[in-house]
Amino acid sequence: MHIEQHYDFRKRLAVLHPPRLASDAAPLKDNETLVDASWTIVPASDDPVLMHGVRDLKDYFEKSMGVQVKIGSGSDKNTITVGVAPEKNNLTSRITAGPGFIRITGATAREAAQGCYRLEDLMNPRGLPAVEHGERTFTRLFSPRMTHSGWELEQFPNEYLDHIAHAGMDAILIFIREPPNMTRNGPIDLPEVVRNAAEYGIDVYVYPHVHTQAAECHPADPGAREFYDNLYGSIVKYAPGIRGMVFVGESVAFPSRDPGMGGYWWKHQPGAKHLNGFYPCTDWPEWLCLVRDVTRQYNPDLDLLFWTYNWFWAPEKERLALLENIPTDITLHVTYEMGDTPIEKCGIPTWVSDYSITTSGPGTVFASEAGVAAKRGIRLSSMTNTGGMTWDCGVIPYVPAPYKWEDRFRTLRESRKKWGLVSLMDSHHYGFTPSFISDLAKACFTEEFDMEKDFGKALAEAAERDFGRENVPYILDAWKDWSDAIYWHSAHGCDQYGPLRNGPVYPFTLPGVPLPDPIRPNYEYNNGIRHGSGWMYVQKTYSYPPEHLAGSIEMTEREWKLLASGNMKMRAALNFVRPEKYDAAKRMLGIGEFLYHTVRTLCNVKKYYRNGLEAKKDGADRAALVAEMRAILDDEELNVRETIPFVEEDSRLGWEPTMLYTTDRENLEWKLDQLKDARAELEKFAAGESTPDKETK
Repeated sequence: MHIEQHYDFRKRLAVLHPPRLASDAAPLKDNETLVDASWTIVPASDDPVLMHGVRDLKDYFEKSMGVQVKIGSGSDKNTITVGVAPEKNNLTSRITAGPGFIRITGATAREAAQGCYRLEDLMNPRGLPAVEHGERTFTRLFSPRMTHSGWELEQFPNEYLDHIAHAGMDAILIFIREPPNMTRNGPIDLPEVVRNAAEYGIDVYVYPHVHTQAAECHPADPGAREFYDNLYGSIVKYAPGIRGMVFVGESVAFPSRDPGMGGYWWKHQPGAKHLNGFYPCTDWPEWLCLVRDVTRQYNPDLDLLFWTYNWFWAPEKERLALLENIPTDITLHVTYEMGDTPIEKCGIPTWVSDYSITTSGPGTVFASEAGVAAKRGIRLSSMTNTGGMTWDCGVIPYVPAPYKWEDRFRTLRESRKKWGLVSLMDSHHYGFTPSFISDLAKACFTEEFDMEKDFGKALAEAAERDFGRENVPYILDAWKDWSDAIYWHSAHGCDQYGPLRNGPVYPFTLPGVPLPDPIRPNYEYNNGIRHGSGWMYVQKTYSYPPEHLAGSIEMTEREWKLLASGNMKMRAALNFVRPEKYDAAKRMLGIGEFLYHTVRTLCNVKKYYRNGLEAKKDGADRAALVAEMRAILDDEELNVRETIPFVEEDSRLGWEPTMLYTTDRENLEWKLDQLKDARAELEKFAAGESTPDKETK
């Protein structure tokens, strides 16, 4: 077993073009064009973005296909020409191939570069530098598609920008803590980031996270224009090339004058019904107009995203009344799946507390607010998680449930037709890690893609690319188990913000007993420098509605059994994976295994919590309940020990950009020590020496 050190996953991310030649590739067909060392890539202009695509394609042929092609002037045969050509849609690229030639064009230089990446996409599952004759058109459905960094918080090195561009995303997101350029990870040279990202065909959006500063001034206060100019306008003045700004209530809340509002999430005002920033108060339109005016004086084309996330739970009448009054020259940003009607599973109501792929969406909140946007002609954007990662499990790189993602991709296409959805936030906080899920998203978010006819083919091609032709049916079967498992996954608050956020490191205590301090009970910020916040979720006390525990446990048991089935099938297929694909294939199994062990921890937490509650009741058979709890702790110890090899083999497991390493070997060994304390605590309880009777956190 190869043990990775912390952050070794970045070495893999630095490899943009891994070897893709397949030893089991089918022989060349008569209707295919094969690129060899006699070929030349001919750029039709020296535009920096187009030239980046050209150089990238040359690098692809060399590193992925073992073919040394040249960049140069044209000839009458064996040329790949790359240029800009008029199209009806500015998001269109086109690839035409025939004997001795391949022609790549785009409506813009950015799309011409995308055409280069699309050619790579066609060759990767083929396992040869070959492409079928004919013309293929690719028109992107959504722009911008934006992501936070999955490399390091607020950091976008060139290697990572390349992955973003190859995934069909065209914007990055950066949190600003102190205007104009202090992030949660120190100061950043925003103008340089804008210039650099532009060469990859990528725009920059900033996300003001200025809740304490914003709380100082209402837009109608004396001096408000100067205050808002200093707070928001200064960012655009410093970096006028940024494409847009994202505003969410909890990060920009102001002292609303709407009756009943008062206080903030860190300081509630006595007698107030609602927190500022967490309700569709009537003075948001006034706020929006002022923010628009002070920012667009430095960039008239600035895209302003107004995100309604924090009041998805509010009455529809008040939410929609607000949207009827906001200015129409901004973008409305709505979370896709939250606020939906609870779904009954195993006899209990289930719902999404936060970002989840357990439901395809759109939620009723999105549908209602999208309807107003469509009626009023407001640009519509959504938080969709389509980079592949949700809060269903906080420290894996992506959720490997392709058939669940298929449902999401289909409904997003339908939302585009129905309400005019134009842009997506593909990740929030946790960033984006390249995967077969993000590859599927790129394919599905193309106008010419037919979900009914093409998805199965695209999924089979991904399986062939990553596991080999002979393994395709077995891998599809494993992915089906994983996808079915996610249906039973809990998106309940105490699960998402507890055991599922950190996985098997989550500690065990009796109900009412304080959770122990984890290894790093650290502050989140220190002089502007970011520290991991994963400790916060390790210290989230577990508290599930007792009347729903039985159904919730049944759900979780169904999930981990399906995960175990999928893992078994993928493990068996690994025996037949060819050497050039083996390491990456094994890491995918590792994600399934980590998810399984995380869900197993959740199941054990629920059972331990249930028994702890039951044991405190009068007339309870405490001895029998405690005996079961001992067995639960035994199983959890085994579960933690079985998790350690997977986090050692893949340094991306157990890490998340905002939380850092919460579930590495060190933290899991801390959990093993904590289980010893839990045993001692349980024995005292069994002997009647302690009787916890209330929640303390």
